[in-house]
Amino acid sequence: MKIGSVKITSPVFLAPMAGVTDYAFRILCKEMGAGVVYSEFVSADGIIRENQKTLDLIRFHEKERPIGIQMFGSSP
Repeated sequence: MKIGSVKITSPVFLAPMAGVTDYAFRILCKEMGAGVVYSEFVSADGIIRENQKTLDLIRFHEKERPIGIQMFGSSP
């Protein structure tokens, strides 16, 4: 499967789940065959304001790729 120029090696996607999909869980899911993993639910405002806790949620390791980031916010 391919999304744009990104080749997906497995049809299994890890659903984004707040409080669950941290680094260790994403790595475990990749090792178990997930083609794509997602970050926890993160605040768009937290990213813009450079909130350290929010930025920590969207840090990832190269071996997690491809990875999606699920964001929320009140302003489109």
